[in-house]
Amino acid sequence: MEYFRDPKNRIQADFAYRLGMIANQYRTLSAPAKEDFSVTLDVCILQNLLTTCTELLNSMKKNERRGNYLTADIEKAPVWGLRPDMVDIKGFRGQLTVEVFLRRLRNALSHPTDLDLDDPFPTSGYTTIPHGSGTIRRYCFVNSPDAKHGRPKTFSTEKAAEDGLKKEKEVGDMPKDVVVIRYEADRFCFGQGGKPFARIFKIYLTPEEIHALVIGLSNHLAQPRQEAWDGVTVTSLVA
Repeated sequence: MEYFRDPKNRIQADFAYRLGMIANQYRTLSAPAKEDFSVTLDVCILQNLLTTCTELLNSMKKNERRGNYLTADIEKAPVWGLRPDMVDIKGFRGQLTVEVFLRRLRNALSHPTDLDLDDPFPTSGYTTIPHGSGTIRRYCFVNSPDAKHGRPKTFSTEKAAEDGLKKEKEVGDMPKDVVVIRYEADRFCFGQGGKPFARIFKIYLTPEEIHALVIGLSNHLAQPRQEAWDGVTVTSLVA
């Protein structure tokens, strides 16, 4: 069946709707625990929603009037089961909104590297946290734009580091007291209090929490597929 197209000829809303329905449909299948890959499917769908639907998500944020789903503080107006205790933040400045949460999650999913959670400067990516049962109990998603190969990102010259820091501060979430310091003999990095510094954003989610986010996000993105949608009301479409 062909996709529904919104007034701007976009198919992403219907695409998001179908992904949410697929996630729910898969969970109705009966499979042995060793062959239950529902959380893997959910992670793949989540990555797709956060990348292919980026422009749709941005346009919906701009058009928010009363709902404030994306610009809401997670602690004050929780949506899709998101909670502040899912997040471990080091060095990022600013309000923890749904939009910020989703952007950091998208970066972790879209730019995975060799992630070692025990590194003092873990790089961006995602992994599970083993606990000996043989089943997946929890994922950790990491976005650390100032780290590379388990170390702070370095620059060959002080000027390059200063330019990089200026650019990051213009984004708005870099602490104001971060400066450039020398790292080893001939390299430079960001520093705070005289020590190497990197922003690290960790998100911990269980399979159930990932599924709830997939359904909530896909349902939110699917709203424009309604021909008479008022741009505000969020109806339950994905069930």
